[in-house]
Amino acid sequence: MRAVYWLAGSALLFALYLLYAGASAHEVVVGAGAAMVAAAAVEAVRGTENPRFLPHLSWITRAVRLPAEIVRDTGLLLKNLASGGDGQFVRVPIEAGGDDARAVAHRTLETFYRTLPPNSIVIGIDRERGEILMHVLESGGRR
Repeated sequence: MRAVYWLAGSALLFALYLLYAGASAHEVVVGAGAAMVAAAAVEAVRGTENPRFLPHLSWITRAVRLPAEIVRDTGLLLKNLASGGDGQFVRVPIEAGGDDARAVAHRTLETFYRTLPPNSIVIGIDRERGEILMHVLESGGRR
């Protein structure tokens, strides 16, 4: 049964790839391979007995702010490029939590929300100190 899900997932992902990338010969080969690998990864995660990701609804609704943050951070990035700045490393306190599904979801979403806008990238999370280490180009963009 898992093979059926893998084939269906591969076909769907391949169709999406072709929709966005086109259909030249080399793109078809690359798209098919990428779709099969992605579907295998989905099946590997889906096959775990206890998925360790259980976010609060408020953590997911934070995504509504992402488009505005991306626009703001793009402006900060352009400002940084014009001034020739190189950014800085900053530590931001967060509730890093433990190994339970909620804590894993919180760390995952914090990393996603802080890395997607182009002004910063998460380097790592220190769970013992309760800090997230980030590289920030312009300090005006991070909270």
